[in-house]
Amino acid sequence: MCYVIGVKIPKKETIKIGSTVLDLDAIDIPVQSGFAYQNWPVIYKESSSFLRPGLMHWELIPNWARNEKELTESRKKYTTLNIKGETVLTNKVAASSVHTNRCLVLASHFFEWQEVNKEKYPHCISVKETPLFYIAGVWNTWTNHQTGELKNSFGIITTEANGLMSKIHNVKKRMPTILNDELAKCWVNENLDEKQILEIATHSFDENKMSAYTVAKNFQQTNTPCEKVDYKIFTPQSLF
Repeated sequence: MCYVIGVKIPKKETIKIGSTVLDLDAIDIPVQSGFAYQNWPVIYKESSSFLRPGLMHWELIPNWARNEKELTESRKKYTTLNIKGETVLTNKVAASSVHTNRCLVLASHFFEWQEVNKEKYPHCISVKETPLFYIAGVWNTWTNHQTGELKNSFGIITTEANGLMSKIHNVKKRMPTILNDELAKCWVNENLDEKQILEIATHSFDENKMSAYTVAKNFQQTNTPCEKVDYKIFTPQSLF
């Protein structure tokens, strides 16, 4: 799964997705839990318009929630922070959007827990030599029927863990669907058929291009969540 991520763009930066050039504003969010239900930077396309960066509410809001109260109640039974890539075409919230409303979630790192002897050890995971990478996402526009407010919201696509993530996220063995530049371009720019959507949604990112290390158990409450912490229980050989 992927419920805790971070992003850092030190200064205004220009990126290219296919033939589209985008300017990204500086942003620094070292750590954010999806369960805070806050905004997060994504790249998306509305209707036939051009790709654009923007902030969206992290949680693909179901259309059966007609107001904030109903949304809060729905969270007790159903979470849409993550959407499984294997079932994205039949997911009761994502299915109506994934054909047309696909987005790229910006990230510099994410966090997962490894369970060892019934203890959980958090890890910070990133992509080597890449300060910013893309995670596949799906989005929609939710209407609050009580206030009339429109809100764009998204969910992160997850897939089966690769070799590295199977060792870290060793209970549920899931990971975010990380996309290289070519797949990122296809995910947001192309008219994909259902087979292509599933292929990209379940893409397994090369574990050799990823790095990971343990961090403090209370990393979400610190000013330096990505600071490395060594636990004597681990050795490089046994972990990776």
